[in-house]
Amino acid sequence: MATEEWIVFALATAGLWGVGTFASKPATERLGIRRMLGLVAVGEGSLYAILFLLFRVPMPVDGTLLLVGFLAGVSGIVGYIFYYEGIQIGTVGLLGTVTGAYPAPTVLLSLAFLGEILRFEQAAGIALVLVCVLLLSWERKSARTNPRRAVVMALLAFLAWGLWGYFAKIAVDGLGEGNLFGIYALSNAVVITGYFVVTRRRVNPVPQNPHAWPLGFVTMALGAVGVVALTLAYARGPASLVTSVTGSYPVVSTIAASLVLGERFRARQAIALSLFVLGIVLIAG
Repeated sequence: MATEEWIVFALATAGLWGVGTFASKPATERLGIRRMLGLVAVGEGSLYAILFLLFRVPMPVDGTLLLVGFLAGVSGIVGYIFYYEGIQIGTVGLLGTVTGAYPAPTVLLSLAFLGEILRFEQAAGIALVLVCVLLLSWERKSARTNPRRAVVMALLAFLAWGLWGYFAKIAVDGLGEGNLFGIYALSNAVVITGYFVVTRRRVNPVPQNPHAWPLGFVTMALGAVGVVALTLAYARGPASLVTSVTGSYPVVSTIAASLVLGERFRARQAIALSLFVLGIVLIAG
C-alpha cells in the first residue's frame, strides 16, 4: 500500500469538501435544491463521463460487482439529496459535523466484511479524528436550533454516505477507477431524474444575487473533484483509514468560517484542530 499516495488524496478530499460545505449553505439558499442537483447532474455527470472515457478498462463480466458499483453511485447521490434538503433549512454546523461522522459505518463494515485490520496507533488516530468532529459539532445552548427535518436529513445523509464508502471500496478494487466513474455518471443521471419527477411541483426560489450561479458552480465543482480524489484514495488505501481522514472536512469548514466570516477561533476549536493533526499522524503511521 502506497501510504503517501492514499493519504494525499484523502486529505485533498477533506480540503475540497470542507470548503464546499462552507459554500453550500448560501448556494442552496439562493438557487434552491433542484438547481443545485441540476448542477450536480450536469457538472459532475460530465466530469465522471470524461474520466470514464479516458481511464476505462475492460469491464469485468460480474453482475455482483456491477451491482455493488451501482449501489455505491446511488448511495452517494442519495446522500447528496439528503444533504441539500437539510442544508437549506439547517445550519452548516449541523449538516457538516453529522455527515462528517460518515466514516463510522464505513469503518465498521470494512472491518467486519472486508477483512481490514487496524494497528493500535491507527485505531487511536481514528478515535482522535472522531473526537475532533464531535468537538466541532458542540454548540452553546443559546445557539440557533435546527428544525427537526434538518436533523433527520443530516442523519439520512450520514447513513447514505457511510454505505457509499463501503460499496465504493469494493467496487473500485473490482472494477477500477475509470469504470466506477462511468457507473457514477449513470447513477447520478438516474437518481436525479427520479428526484426531479417526484418534486416537479416544488417551487424554486428565483435567484436574485448575481453571484448565485457562480457560487453554486464552485460548490458543485469542489464536491465533484473531492469525489474523484476520494475514489483515487480508495483505490490505494483501506476504506477504514481513507474514510476516517476524509470525514474530517468539518475542520476545514471551521477554519474557513474563521478566516472568511471572522468567526472567533475558540479554544475548543484549537483543541479539535490539534487532535486532528495528531490523529492524521497516527493514521499515516
